[in-house]
Parts: sequence; structure tokens; C-alpha cells
Amino acid sequence: MNCVQKLAAGATRAGWPAARLWARLGYFRSDPPAAASGRIVVVACHWIGDTFWASQVVPLLARAWPASEITVVTKPQTVDLWNGLVPPDRIVAAPEVTSDRRRERVTWPGLFRKAAGLRRSGFDIAVDLTGNRYSALFTFLIRPGWSLGFEGGELGWLYSRNVLDADRPGAHLSERPFRVVGPLLGEQEPPGQLRSPKPTRSFRDVCDEIGLDASRPVAVLAPGAGWPAKQWPKARFAEVARRLAGKGMQVVVMGGESEAALCREVADAGAVVMSGGPLGAACGLLSGAAAVVGNDSGVLHLAASFGRRTVAIFTGATDPRRCAPRGGDVAVMDASVRELEPSEVVRTVFSET
Repeated sequence: MNCVQKLAAGATRAGWPAARLWARLGYFRSDPPAAASGRIVVVACHWIGDTFWASQVVPLLARAWPASEITVVTKPQTVDLWNGLVPPDRIVAAPEVTSDRRRERVTWPGLFRKAAGLRRSGFDIAVDLTGNRYSALFTFLIRPGWSLGFEGGELGWLYSRNVLDADRPGAHLSERPFRVVGPLLGEQEPPGQLRSPKPTRSFRDVCDEIGLDASRPVAVLAPGAGWPAKQWPKARFAEVARRLAGKGMQVVVMGGESEAALCREVADAGAVVMSGGPLGAACGLLSGAAAVVGNDSGVLHLAASFGRRTVAIFTGATDPRRCAPRGGDVAVMDASVRELEPSEVVRTVFSET
């Protein structure tokens, strides 16, 4: 925490008496409830990869407290990641909870209104797996009986318990949600193969919708990423697309709504662009793809969870030891130490792991 954050934390701590009056009786005790038979809310309002990793702890919570009702608060674009984990009527889309102020607007009135709407549910436990000042405040405003989170910036003191060691140096980021829930469930290790989301459309149905032959191999390229420094040059992705098509593969260039133009630039004449659609349909295509090639992004993490051949290109902006896709058929290629050629990427698609 830097000097500015420390000053801000001191200023917000001045609200401690008011916070104690607002909170439910016993909220600020450090020890978690011995048992929960009521309602649990999980706040996971981050990008696709982080939210996917957060989703992995829900089955653990459900097994620990089978009598509890679990609700998830998440970003609209990540609603489909929870398909099959919690009932649809307990998945709450919350664009108001900011995950990264550098790339999202903060709407304080909206955040307060969303929290007020959830407050009526009377949650017994809130688990914040987003981990910033906005989600910490939001979690507190829900007014649960007890809360658990990590970081929270200068507002981390609003949790009943703040797991400050959730992000251990050198550890893979997929392990962080398991450490956050440690006070509730004890030490938990993430599984070697992460649970994949349940697609909202089958591979065959998606192929039919976008004009592909489901009986022929499909290669998915994901040239986008969270910020430009993570992106391998689009011209090289375009060359990979041409070479894969030359080897008889059907090529789909996939991305979010904001990446539509990039996807079109990468797509060769014979490639299909799939951008801005529901994540559940993207999962359907990924579930049957022969190979998926991309930067450090959520699409790669999902592909690996389906057991697809996944080629992850790292440019040096992030550390593959902490961010690489987890799965049994993943190849990591480092483009930060030397110039990575498209031909190498194509060879890796077809090589044995």
C-alpha cells in the first residue's frame, strides 16, 4: 500500500463508528461462523479468467454447507461461467461493481442501488473474490452477517476478515480464490484440471450457426487480450490463420465486442469471425475445437478447462508461471525473449505435449 493509499485508509477508518452501527451484530468478529444453513453470496466481478478461477470454489462451498443457498454476483459478460453451478435465478449481473478503474467507469449511485437491492436477501455470509475497494464497499453494503475477502485497498477493513496473504509471490493466480476461502473451508488446493463451464449451446449447434462443418477440425484464434502489451502482433496471428487453413482446418477468430475490428483484421478470407456474442456460445465452440491459439486471456483458460489443445503466447507483459492456462494439453510459447514465428506456432498446434 503506497502513501496515498495509506492516507486514504486512515481517512476511511474515521468512519469506523458509523460502520459498526451499520453492520449486523457480530459482523466484525474475525472468526467465521461455525456453520451456515442460510444464504451465501459470492461476489466475483472481474475479467473472464479471474472470474473463471473464482467459480471453482463454489462446489467446495456447496459441499461444505449443503443446506445453504448460494447466490453469485458477477459481471454481465461472465454470467455464463456459472451455468451449471448455481440456478439461473441466483446469478446476479452487476456491471456496477468495478473491477479495474483504468478500463471501467465507476458509478457510485449504481453501486449503492445494486447493494440495496441485494440487502433484502439477508445473506449470512459474503465472500468477495474480486478484491478491490469497490467490491469491498459493495460487500459491506449488502450487509451480510459475516464477510470474507482479500485486498480491498483502503476499504479492506470493511470485511469481517481480510485474507491478506491470498496472493502469494510466485503462486499461480488460479490458487488465490482457494486461499481466500481458507478461513471457511481450511486449506484447499485447486484441482489439476479445472471444472469447465457448461456451454449454453453445443459445439455442433454453434458450428451450424456460424457456417462450419462440425465433422471437420476447427481451430480458434484469440488475438485479443486485456491490454495491448499482452497482444502478439495481429499480422502474425493472420499468418497463423492462413497456415492453419492451408492444413485443412476451419479457422474461427474469436474475441469480445470491443475486439471485433481486431478479429476482422486477423481473419483470412476463409476464416469466420465470432465476436461479441454470449460467452456460453463461445464455450460451446471451444468445447469441441481441435486447437485454440491466443494471448494470455480468458478464452485460453476456458479452452484448457475443456481439455483442448491450447497454445498460449506470452509477450512478457504477464508471467506464465502465474497466468498460464491450467490443463493437460497446454503449450506455453514465450515471445518476450525472441521473435516468435507463425510457423513455430503452427508446428506447436500439431505437436505432442
